[in-house]
Amino acid sequence: MDNKKIGYKDVFTQTEYVKMMFAALINRFGDSIDAIASTWIVYQLTSSAAWSALIFGINNLPTVVVTPLAGAWVEGRNKKRIMIVTDLIRAVVVATVASLFLLNLLQPWMLLISTITISTAEAFRGPANTAITPNILDEEMYEFGMSLKDSLSQIVQLIGLGCAAGIIALIGISGALYIDMATFIMSAAIIIFVNTKEAVTEKVAFNAKNYVIDLVEGVKYVSKEAVIVFFLWFSVFINAVLVPLNGLQAPMVEEILHSGIEALSVFSIAFTVGMLLGAVVFPYVSRILGNVAIFWGMGIMISGYYILLVVLQPLYVNQWVTYSILSVLSVLTGMIIAIANSMTSVVFMKKVKKEYIARAAAIATSVCVAAMPITSFLVSAVVTVVSVKTIFIVSGVLAFLVTALMSRKAYLLSDDEPASAISCEESVETDVEVNSIEEAI
Repeated sequence: MDNKKIGYKDVFTQTEYVKMMFAALINRFGDSIDAIASTWIVYQLTSSAAWSALIFGINNLPTVVVTPLAGAWVEGRNKKRIMIVTDLIRAVVVATVASLFLLNLLQPWMLLISTITISTAEAFRGPANTAITPNILDEEMYEFGMSLKDSLSQIVQLIGLGCAAGIIALIGISGALYIDMATFIMSAAIIIFVNTKEAVTEKVAFNAKNYVIDLVEGVKYVSKEAVIVFFLWFSVFINAVLVPLNGLQAPMVEEILHSGIEALSVFSIAFTVGMLLGAVVFPYVSRILGNVAIFWGMGIMISGYYILLVVLQPLYVNQWVTYSILSVLSVLTGMIIAIANSMTSVVFMKKVKKEYIARAAAIATSVCVAAMPITSFLVSAVVTVVSVKTIFIVSGVLAFLVTALMSRKAYLLSDDEPASAISCEESVETDVEVNSIEEAI
């Protein structure tokens, strides 16, 4: 198919991908409701912000620790079966929490166990889902396929968040959790009917020696291929550079914008709208500008966002001007972040060898998630001695400097750069064939 004629409508010719996407959207709707319900459960049981922080930290722990190990285990196994089983595990755990809460038997320690269990299941499901994608989506469809999924996910999440309060008011927190349980079951049921086109798996029984070999080979592959190393640094950069913005929203509104909670709502809505628009326009932007230009655009826009919010303070003469400036900057920044995220996903799909896709994706997920709490710790320490304005200015300057430093390797993001020519080791290893690079994240 001529790439210039591909559009969103063509994605629907990829029947198996559409089924999997529909399952993911159902999951996203349930998760958005669960996010609100779970927050209320934690606080109702403990009345403690510390417990909320603990649950958040525990939720990320399996992603950082288990996911790289799970990625090696997933390779060579039936990934469709793994996704179905993990969906059902999550359904059972959520149903248990809902029932215990309904019967007034739920305890905080039970929430810790349920959180660890669900996050661990997701640590196995993620690499399996990643490895399946190139089997059910043609390579020339990557840009539009991923963008369609991201766009619909944003819409479904907004709908779920909008409905959550009404659902909880109507049927209670337990009822909301039962809806989340139902979405997991529906997702598993849909995946049963997806033809994932997987090769017959040879690895059945667990073999510790083979597992260690697979794990080590995955780590070696990730560290050897320059495009993956750059991808990791780029993804870490995106996650880390946004921590001050995510973690200091309330202080930003008060100290920089001199506004109230309304400004926080404007910020959230504008950013979400921007990310939705970015996901929609990504294929066209990528086709016109190319990945290197997107890389530069992201760095400059994030840098500009931090700096301009502070520099434009004299213009914040009334709330409407403030909201207008905040909205424009947030929409534009949200757009470029969504475009950059989609770009990294597509690059990963095209550049990583298929037999390493689950392991590479697992390692990437672990590294990227780990970047957030580490940066959060640094920001929380620095904010005690310097102002939010200073942190934003410094973050903006650092964002530009890091972008400039990384730009020397940005050519690796180009579609014209063959994966077989981008080894970090300057040795003559040519076992990577370009036509075999049809992987997905």
